[in-house]
Amino acid sequence: MIKALTAILFAASLGACSADAPVTGDMWQLNGPASNISFISVKNGDVVEVSHFSGLSGTVSETGDARLEVDASSVETFVDIRNERLRDIFFETSQFPSISVSANLDPATFAALEVGDNLEKEVELTVSLRGVARSVYANVRLIRNGADSVLVVSSEPALIDARDFGLDTAVTALAEIAGLDTITPVIPVSVYLVFERA
Repeated sequence: MIKALTAILFAASLGACSADAPVTGDMWQLNGPASNISFISVKNGDVVEVSHFSGLSGTVSETGDARLEVDASSVETFVDIRNERLRDIFFETSQFPSISVSANLDPATFAALEVGDNLEKEVELTVSLRGVARSVYANVRLIRNGADSVLVVSSEPALIDARDFGLDTAVTALAEIAGLDTITPVIPVSVYLVFERA
């Protein structure tokens, strides 16, 4: 569920640079309260639930090094016992409190973006979940919505496979404790990230 997030946040801050504001020499910060990462889970084949994370932070450096941190304990499914099971069984937040996403982009790629412009781009990122790091790709749209603000949104949901992070057992355990036949291990993730010049 983390694939789309980093690509998005990374590209977002870089996209905010233009002729009005130098591409290099500025730090960008994620506006956590204004941002959102949501994901869809499917159980028993046709029961669909939408959840999200509320604890988000991130930065993009002057040279284009981007990092997004997701507080795994901030997962919100709107069912308390489900939140608890995800924290304890799936994310194991006592040992792995956060999900990390990092990337590196050439800021010059986004130099021409002016206020009102947008750019669609595939971004490569590294996602670290429960101590396992994987390279993933995400398609995002960067929208320069102000002189000091960039919006990064999913141009399409990113599909994250829990099995790529060795979470097969965790998915099975969640299904068993909830009395479900199945929980689909592939999770669509969407992001809405707001980056602001620091």
